[in-house]
Amino acid sequence: MCIKNINPIAFEIGSLSVRWYGIFITLAILLGYGIACWNAKKRGISFDFMLELFLWVVPFAVVFARLSYVLFHPADFPVHSMRDFGEIFAIWEGGISILGAIPGGALGAFICCKRNKVQVASVLDVIAPGLALGQALGRWGNFANQELYGMAVTDPALQKFPFAVFIEAENGWFQATFFYEMVLNLVGFAILMCVFRRSKKNLMTFMTYLCWYMVVRAIMEVFRSDAVIIGGVRIGVLGCSIAAGIAMVITVLIYVNKIHTGVPTPPAAKGEEE
Repeated sequence: MCIKNINPIAFEIGSLSVRWYGIFITLAILLGYGIACWNAKKRGISFDFMLELFLWVVPFAVVFARLSYVLFHPADFPVHSMRDFGEIFAIWEGGISILGAIPGGALGAFICCKRNKVQVASVLDVIAPGLALGQALGRWGNFANQELYGMAVTDPALQKFPFAVFIEAENGWFQATFFYEMVLNLVGFAILMCVFRRSKKNLMTFMTYLCWYMVVRAIMEVFRSDAVIIGGVRIGVLGCSIAAGIAMVITVLIYVNKIHTGVPTPPAAKGEEE
């Protein structure tokens, strides 16, 4: 299968360049929000609350996603002038980390839930499936920016999509790790929707998301060419493996009732709505 690289700039309005990366990330956020709203209806959570939740979660997630990327890629942001300093905030050019967005978004959700006296665990379950689906779409932004690729592919028989992509800056073929992760995120989305529908315990869907994605990310970090390596250790592999193990233990403890998280709130009956 042949897939051509695209111009990272989708179109221009005067001096403003609109990049495909920003378009895909925006669509991913809106798609994830749409799925979350659909799930919220199943749990009797109002649309007004979901709108406020969106306004809390997205800014926190974006800021934390960018900060975590900058923190672990300091060599990409040498600051010698105010212009260099401004590059730290240029997220439309790429460079955000979902590993930072998750705790950032969760913090935004926590604040919103406390303000409105809504169960945090139930809301995290509502968000989780859409998060996985949004991540799947967002990975095409990495394709547009020609980033998030793996090791070099030297076998001509494998130099084709979906196994590999041609990276112009490297003038060679590399593993299409962005695509691998996208497919796994789609699988994760299907699993999470099943868990969301069948689970009788709060937080099970969100913890399942953490288990799934941390394992997926640990595997991807093995192949990624831009992985952060300190002392010969791939930090992403180590960190995600530890996080996956902790998430799995917590998930099991919730399942066997050693950790009590409550039960999902059903939607109100028509005669009970105010």
